[in-house]
Amino acid sequence: MLINLHTHHPTLASGSIEIESVYYGQAKTPTAALRSVGLHPWYLNGLDWHHAIHWLHEQAILPSCWAIGEAGLDKVCNTPMEVQVIAFQRCVEVSESVEKPLIIHCVRAFPEIIALKKRWKPAQPWIFHGFDKNRPTADMLLRTGCYLSFGSALFRQKSHAAESLRTTPLDRLFLETDDAAISIEAVYERAAEILGIGMGELEGVVLGNFLRF
Repeated sequence: MLINLHTHHPTLASGSIEIESVYYGQAKTPTAALRSVGLHPWYLNGLDWHHAIHWLHEQAILPSCWAIGEAGLDKVCNTPMEVQVIAFQRCVEVSESVEKPLIIHCVRAFPEIIALKKRWKPAQPWIFHGFDKNRPTADMLLRTGCYLSFGSALFRQKSHAAESLRTTPLDRLFLETDDAAISIEAVYERAAEILGIGMGELEGVVLGNFLRF
């Protein structure tokens, strides 16, 4: 069984479990059996906070919700950072209250998110999705108990993803397609090639991580 930790385009194919990313206010109706729900930093300007927080709590307790997120900080988008931090904290609070993992969107804000993790001291796992940064950044996240999810960046020559994947402990590893036009099978094949292990072993490792949560 292949686990697609984070996708915006579920295929509903047999032989895989897909976690569809759903954010407050999106127009598209979710189709996957499992999903993550969050307040995405891109879509916070003009937010109806009362309704958004109510929606998040309402969705988080559903059996179809496997995780909270994506949520996090993004220094490239036009949402004020103070607004992003508020939304991120609300998602962390919900993750803790329903005891479900947190899937993190992070752009150029890794030290800031780790500082918040140290301050808030969450008990639930934090998973950085779409990881494509260098080994020192990966090591920083791993030292604080975080998990890393790799996807299409594994195919890019100028990405640090392959280097970071090689040094990521297998029990901290997930794979995903995000919004890329690739299959989760292709991501698994590429990751297995980089790691030098068989597809069956990699499949078992990621499935084990998923079931442990």
